[in-house]
Amino acid sequence: MPHVDILFNQLQKRKTEPAQVKTAIDNFEKCIVDVRNKIDDIINEAKSICTEPQGNKRRRRNNSGHDHSVAALEVCDNIVNSANDRFQFKDHLEAASLISPNTLENTVLSSSSDNSTKLFKVSYSNSYK
Repeated sequence: MPHVDILFNQLQKRKTEPAQVKTAIDNFEKCIVDVRNKIDDIINEAKSICTEPQGNKRRRRNNSGHDHSVAALEVCDNIVNSANDRFQFKDHLEAASLISPNTLENTVLSSSSDNSTKLFKVSYSNSYK
């Protein structure tokens, strides 16, 4: 799915925060579901805008609008399923935000005050200088 590939490539930037990734994925899925819920309105609007000239050709079936609706629903479902498969890892992003260099010091200090965590904090902060 090209939509999911584009989102995936945009989220691979090095400076992207875990909270931003989770928000972007959730917004993407919500937008696709919103489009899926409005499929009938979109198809009716497209029919009113685009009218094909009636020629001598035989018409196929009269339920082509129904076929378009079913196909559009399948496409939306495939996009959401593809996004869910590709971004299964998003649930650990909340845990990853706890150990980001910006918030680690506050997290370690608030979680406990024994010497091992202080040693970890000093070692971790020295490794990023």
